[in-house]
Amino acid sequence: MSGARLTTDRLRLELAGPDHFDLLAGLNADPAVMRFARAATREEVEAEWAERLGPRSDVARGLGYWVGFEEDLFVGWWSASSFAPDPSVSGIGYRLARSAWGRGLATEGAAAAVDHAFSVPGVDRVVASTMAVNAGSRSVLAKLGMNHVDTYAGTWEVPLPGSEQGEVVYALTRRDWLAR
Repeated sequence: MSGARLTTDRLRLELAGPDHFDLLAGLNADPAVMRFARAATREEVEAEWAERLGPRSDVARGLGYWVGFEEDLFVGWWSASSFAPDPSVSGIGYRLARSAWGRGLATEGAAAAVDHAFSVPGVDRVVASTMAVNAGSRSVLAKLGMNHVDTYAGTWEVPLPGSEQGEVVYALTRRDWLAR
């Protein structure tokens, strides 16, 4: 998958790597962007992305993380990641810079990630999770044709506002994706 890019009408998605840590650290430093997560230091971002680019990627199969650009402007990241214990599942995720909000880019990039995940042999289901109170992300997942399949209460060292309402899980099967 080295050098693999995904493209949409407005986005160029390139494989995330250490060269992108400055962009990712800037994204994670914005409290508005991290409203449903926790702002992170540069060191925490590097540790987070070492995990994302390690156990949560399966480069040989084509699963991983992409940074997105609209023309030459960094707008966020998207994933069609690996669930190592179950190769039939891919996790869809995204995080966008404020400059990219409200313009359909989350859905556009996530749709490309879903399509890419299902292009990987053996992937039969994609899943995503978010805080129950994250209406924007839930809307994106619904637009992708994903269905709400579970709600659970997580435990957090430092709970975020709204975390008491739990996390929601959405899923889409290959069969339902093909039927769209």
